[in-house]
Amino acid sequence: MAKMEDPAKMREFKCSKIASEISSLANQCLMKKRGYTALTETLFASECDESGRPLIVTDDGTDRVVLVCKDF
Repeated sequence: MAKMEDPAKMREFKCSKIASEISSLANQCLMKKRGYTALTETLFASECDESGRPLIVTDDGTDRVVLVCKDF
């Protein structure tokens, strides 16, 4: 993460922010600790098959995917 967020690299590539889509609960917590802000969330239960069953079921208790962003 530190390598990806290196200010010199960000300037080299003319980047002003990083966005990432994260689904694991552990990564959601990590990104929050690193200063990322949630832009939007999609609950897994909102995406279902014809029978109403969720298309995505995780084993770590995650119930959503989150799009996060961090400005540099």
